[in-house]
Amino acid sequence: MRTTIISILVSLLPAATVAFLPAPRSSSSRVLAASPKPDALSDEIDISHAKYCTDHFGECSLEDMGEMRNALHQERVSHAFADASGLQNPAGIEEDIQHKLLENDLAFQMGLIQDKLATEHMQQDSMQAFGINPYSSTMNLPILDGGLDEESSEALVICLVIAGLALLPQIL
Repeated sequence: MRTTIISILVSLLPAATVAFLPAPRSSSSRVLAASPKPDALSDEIDISHAKYCTDHFGECSLEDMGEMRNALHQERVSHAFADASGLQNPAGIEEDIQHKLLENDLAFQMGLIQDKLATEHMQQDSMQAFGINPYSSTMNLPILDGGLDEESSEALVICLVIAGLALLPQIL
């Protein structure tokens, strides 16, 4: 029994030692991006306008921010496919990091603006459903009949009985 376990371990040991080594890349297995020039994208991106949009929340349109974020993402992906990202970036690693942070800021601000617009839309829908006009001086709220239904009245009586039992020893 012991010899079979040792023989199995010895036979699997070479496979386990090389299992996590990185495989050498061949140039035929690489996928290249279909882009005419990787540097042509940086000419299309207005970095100063993207910085202005991230510094001044809500002053740029969603479409404009989306286009800039997509262009920055496209640039980063094309650099990654062309092995020109990080230290190998011809413009430098600082610019690569700056563009990544700018892309993240644009995506974050777009999410905040979309959430704000969705919340405003839901508020307008609920106000219309209840007949509330925020632009008028009077509101048409639904009038409650003032009475309690059977379940609510039973719950109210139970609460009053419990309160009375709790206060009874202090009164007597």
